[in-house]
Amino acid sequence: MPAFVFTWQSVGGIILMLLVVIAIHELGHFVVAKRAGIMVQEFSIGFGPRLMSRMRGETRYSLRLLPLGGYVRMAGMTGLEAPPNDGGARGFIHASNARKAATLAAGGLMNMVLAGAIFTGVAVVGGPSPQVQSGGALATAGVKGDWQVVSVAGHRTSTLQGVRSNIQAARGLPLRVGLQPWTGGPTRQVMIQPQLHWVGLGKTPRIPVEAAITAINGAPSPRARPTTMAKAIPGTRPLRVSYRTAAGRTGTVLVPRSQFQVEWLVGYIASAGNLLVPSLGGPPMPIYSALATGFYTVPSQIGSTFVNLWKLISPHHPANLRLSGPVGIAEETSVATQIGPTTYLTLMALISVNLGLFNLLPIPFLDGGRLFFVLLEMGRRRRINPRAEAVVHAVGLALIAMLFIYVTYGDISQLSR
Repeated sequence: MPAFVFTWQSVGGIILMLLVVIAIHELGHFVVAKRAGIMVQEFSIGFGPRLMSRMRGETRYSLRLLPLGGYVRMAGMTGLEAPPNDGGARGFIHASNARKAATLAAGGLMNMVLAGAIFTGVAVVGGPSPQVQSGGALATAGVKGDWQVVSVAGHRTSTLQGVRSNIQAARGLPLRVGLQPWTGGPTRQVMIQPQLHWVGLGKTPRIPVEAAITAINGAPSPRARPTTMAKAIPGTRPLRVSYRTAAGRTGTVLVPRSQFQVEWLVGYIASAGNLLVPSLGGPPMPIYSALATGFYTVPSQIGSTFVNLWKLISPHHPANLRLSGPVGIAEETSVATQIGPTTYLTLMALISVNLGLFNLLPIPFLDGGRLFFVLLEMGRRRRINPRAEAVVHAVGLALIAMLFIYVTYGDISQLSR
């Protein structure tokens, strides 16, 4: 995968992504607030000093220096404003609870709609066709052209993860692989000999990503699953790993057993297609199928986010699972701009989903926290003290600021490795 570099292309991609995702979120609040009769004093994209500003009617439209967020400032938002900033009868605090709830939820829901539309577009375009890796097991068996792996060792699968799992289960023994033309047609069966490849991403040991392992401690690789292979080799000392790259370069390095990261591969490069959401890969879909796939992907990704959050708070979460902030998003976006438009748009959709979801969580100060108070008022049938609510939101803002600092520090630390 391309390295994290800043170019004019990547900087432009980062700014465009933030502007689109933020603008669609704030547009949701803005449109619903206007429809609900709530006075909107300012619609702003970005924070900090104004770069551009125009007053139209009762609303000021602003573009500010830092594209790290945005806001729709509504009159009477807290119930503590003095006239004329309270908006009078059109103040947010005086709107019905149903209208307040709709206005608060609209931003996050618009992010979901944007994501669904992007996922649909990606499905219509289709993923890149699979490639047979030069020098890989499939190429050695004489396979050429655009073929999709549809079964491994008699187990039919439509996902890249399923293909990989079935290959690892064979522990390097010869495999019968079912192939189907990318554009459809009859399948063919091919016997192949999987190759052991290095897949570790750390700087140490310095083995090129996906280099083929030719020997371990001077002997052929044992027939074992990658996760237990280091234990299957006698001794406790670092392993002497010999490798060969696709370009034919060879080398031998010492690898601590705890850093031994390999995988059995058959020389089948990507696809299910999309690097970020494999279910969006494959040949181009008809529009109705693409709509179903695109908008089903939104709740699917929300479910995956909750699963990952649960893993993150578990005592033994995966080392590569972490929260990302603006720096991490910039890093991922920079890489996506180098890979191609489909990956860039998919990343935009994923960020939009997560921004919408995060804002709808019942966290004080965020839309979801304010929505929680509105729903609480609906249940109690009387207004909550505005000062008490303001204190809760202030505490929420402080906690969010601390989380922001924490994830930013983690992102920067990750970049320096």
